Amino acid sequence: MINRRVVVIMPDTLLKAVDEVAFQEYGSRSAFIREALKYLLEKRLLEERREKMAEGYQKMARLNQELAEEGLADAAGIMEKYLQSLVSGGK
Repeated sequence: MINRRVVVIMPDTLLKAVDEVAFQEYGSRSAFIREALKYLLEKRLLEERREKMAEGYQKMARLNQELAEEGLADAAGIMEKYLQSLVSGGK
């Protein structure tokens, strides 16, 4: 993997806050920024997956409801025939 140098412009207050954490917990500003960017990209990917799953569940919900209603209609028809056979004495 080739590493590239990147210039990032940020307010002094943000840079000071980054430096406090970066040098204490990551050893360098670059390591901290790399990890922060990885985290944000992973978070974005996870959110995109969640949105796609939610869309899929919504689409499947409609299909599942249709199938359930068909099943209920079939069951009601079978139950009606069964009840009629009981009333007529199985004839």
